Amino acid sequence: MRGDQITSRRSLKSMPPPIQNPRHIGAGLTLAVVVGLFAYGGNWLDERTGLRPLFLLIGVALGFVGGMIHLVHVVAPEMLPFGRDRRSGGPRGEDPGSGGKPPHVGAPD
Repeated sequence: MRGDQITSRRSLKSMPPPIQNPRHIGAGLTLAVVVGLFAYGGNWLDERTGLRPLFLLIGVALGFVGGMIHLVHVVAPEMLPFGRDRRSGGPRGEDPGSGGKPPHVGAPD
């Protein structure tokens, strides 16, 4: 029994600490707030039009999709098929040493 406790304590100590990046926490909160606001807006539209769950469901779906895109953009931008270039870290078509200017076609190297 005592050996099991020591082994479990050692394995807990060898585990890496959880990532506590404030940007990640902010992105998660943004997801929750966006879904909540879109749900509220959908519910408001449902009350005005009388189409009870339709706009609520549309609002939740749109809020979730938009919030997830934002979350992935903040936490793991390399997973998105658009946005930043994986090699340079900048927008696509931008040379990291060009100061944000797009490359010139036919310019001598």
